[in-house]
Amino acid sequence: MTLSGCEFSEHELIRTAVRMVTGTSRRGTQRWVVMKDAFCCGSGVAHALCRRFGFDPDEMVKP
Repeated sequence: MTLSGCEFSEHELIRTAVRMVTGTSRRGTQRWVVMKDAFCCGSGVAHALCRRFGFDPDEMVKP
């Protein structure tokens, strides 16, 4: 896929989204919860996305 003259694969774009999510509070939020909200999916898919790209679904991500 070409975006603004740069070539990206869908894999690269989704991995970057999974890596860059941030929590919603000062204490942080579990990565899978943020993925669920970002991708409008259920908890199983959110967990699978995290694991697919090598991230711990239960890792706390901070804003």
